[in-house]
Amino acid sequence: MLPIGIFSKFCNVTTKTLRYYDEIGLLKPVYINNENGYRYYNTEQLVTVLLIKKLKLYGFSLEEISEIMKTPDDNDLFLFYMKKKQEDMQNKIKDYTCILTSLNKDIINLEKGVNIMAYLDDIQVSITETQPKNILFLRQKMNVSDYGVYLGRLYEIIMKDKYKTIGAPLSIHHDKEFDPENYDIEIAVPVEDKTEKTRELSGGLCATVLYKGPYSNLTSVYTKLNQWIESGGYKIIDAPYEIYLTNPGTTAPENYMTEIYFPVEKK
Repeated sequence: MLPIGIFSKFCNVTTKTLRYYDEIGLLKPVYINNENGYRYYNTEQLVTVLLIKKLKLYGFSLEEISEIMKTPDDNDLFLFYMKKKQEDMQNKIKDYTCILTSLNKDIINLEKGVNIMAYLDDIQVSITETQPKNILFLRQKMNVSDYGVYLGRLYEIIMKDKYKTIGAPLSIHHDKEFDPENYDIEIAVPVEDKTEKTRELSGGLCATVLYKGPYSNLTSVYTKLNQWIESGGYKIIDAPYEIYLTNPGTTAPENYMTEIYFPVEKK
């Protein structure tokens, strides 16, 4: 057996971290001396620490690692977790690629003496009269990162109940303030059939923008819309909504096409 200090040296993990792993049940010593409380580990646990460090490198939380290590021989479950993390990392790469592209553009503009907020001038707002839509909807307070999960559930209903879709998916934002972990969003898809699971999304006068770019930049569109509405003598009368014209699973973020609508009326 290896005392905690020597074990710490060989696995390159501090004794403080090893004691914390013991506390949360992630890695318990094989023996604790009752007289002095000194912890001892065996050499097989060096491999366990290597696994923990590898999973931390992949971005797994200690809570996730603990869950994985409850059933270390369940290869299918382990593979599920790894593929999920792979998907998360690929999405982060997409996000960082968009951020880097934006950063590069801002640097070029600054080198030319152009204000980096000048792009707001390129966002074109128009006023339009929309028609009512019959929508199959799912309204839920959710973490904004779970949007895709709830949209998937809505499409499961569409498949199960054989609804005929007649438009792109949309989301209606009902919250009065931004709370990303408990956001009041109504996810909807226009459908032909009117049932107890559908409702009418009212038509009417809307300020609208057709935006090309990543969803992370939609706050810029909201800024421009609010400025345009105020300067034009309008007021917002209902929850804004977004219509997603492209599939994010098959489209690069810089090519996402989104229609944003703010229901308005003259003051």
